[in-house]
Amino acid sequence: MYKLTLFFSLFALLLFNACDDSSIDTTTPQVAIKSFTPTPIADEICGTTEDSVFVLRGGEQLSFNILFTDDIALSQYKIDIHNNFDCHGHGGSSAPGIPVPNVSNQTSDWTVLDIIELAGQEADINKSLSVPQNVTTGTYHFQIQVLDESGNDNPLANIYSIRVFNPVDEVAPILTTTAPAGSFTVAKGESIQFTGSVTDNYSLSEGGNGILFLSYTDLNSGNTFTTDAAFSFDNSISTNYDFDFSYTVPNTLVSGSYRFMLNAFDGVRNAAEVAEFEVEVE
Repeated sequence: MYKLTLFFSLFALLLFNACDDSSIDTTTPQVAIKSFTPTPIADEICGTTEDSVFVLRGGEQLSFNILFTDDIALSQYKIDIHNNFDCHGHGGSSAPGIPVPNVSNQTSDWTVLDIIELAGQEADINKSLSVPQNVTTGTYHFQIQVLDESGNDNPLANIYSIRVFNPVDEVAPILTTTAPAGSFTVAKGESIQFTGSVTDNYSLSEGGNGILFLSYTDLNSGNTFTTDAAFSFDNSISTNYDFDFSYTVPNTLVSGSYRFMLNAFDGVRNAAEVAEFEVEVE
């Protein structure tokens, strides 16, 4: 009798759990894009072509009409816009973190983080987001995320890129190097001399993002590193910056093939074409 009672007790418990599991909401809410303004286009972002990229300028708006639906109940949606200057998620590297010089008309990065409460099984949303007038030029990430009341979402869906231009200056600076030349070999502990100039049609300093910096990529591992050779453009710099500096190859660097790169941004963060050097470290 005891065994029979125990059996029915366990059976009832299993039956209860089975019924309970079936009532758990695991269905992801859906996002249907009804319209975008401007219309996204195919463009290159961080060296990779993406199908849906928004191109905007300071003072313009990104508008959209989106339908959120869920089988039980929606909870909230989030709009997130943040800079992608370091190409995070794309294996890139960013300019070194150095203090912003004291310059005029400091630009503003475009940042949005809106979390809006929802209710019911359906929500038809119309929204417009304004780009700062004096925006920092560059690429940005734009994500739309929705949650239902059980916390279900799809965090990897509905992520887009935005290419933003500052309307004051949309012309990239020109980086010219006179040394070193092409490919060369260098020993650990030796110095490499870099000379050349950065020129622009507009002040290299105005906006606060002007900088020249050196980085390198280990061609064996694919890892990129930023060096301490970085020079910010303060108010003393106008449309031309001449450089002449040396970089000592670290003794700790693993012997092998590297690509050294000089990068330059103007004050609003337009990027010059990168100067590359193939270097064999002995």
